[in-house]
Amino acid sequence: MEENVVLTVPAQRAYLLVIRTALGGVALVNDLDVDTLDDLRQAADEACDCLMHQGAPAHTLRMESRIADTHLLVTLFASLDEVPGICPAPGELALSQAVLETLVPEVRFYTRADGLVERIDLTVPRAVH
Repeated sequence: MEENVVLTVPAQRAYLLVIRTALGGVALVNDLDVDTLDDLRQAADEACDCLMHQGAPAHTLRMESRIADTHLLVTLFASLDEVPGICPAPGELALSQAVLETLVPEVRFYTRADGLVERIDLTVPRAVH
């Protein structure tokens, strides 16, 4: 059975708690252990901070989770303004990616043509029944 969760919140720090809470429910349904859940929540915080603080205003954050065989894929999207001439500092993105890679086994950044990150995928193993 395909189980997807989609949640959209305002791109404000206070709403990250809503994403963290939703991830707790997703973890429970997918039998993630406590350590994996903690790492996933921290990774989601870092990913959202990256998406919200890169030079272009973000209006909303969208979290999607779906089961991919033996893994859980959590995708975080930002709706970003078009801002000519704005490009994130390469060092900042590299640092965010390095932090994320210490928390979850697989991380993937998707950038727009202007270099801004609009999507981050976080993949963690899940219990299989």
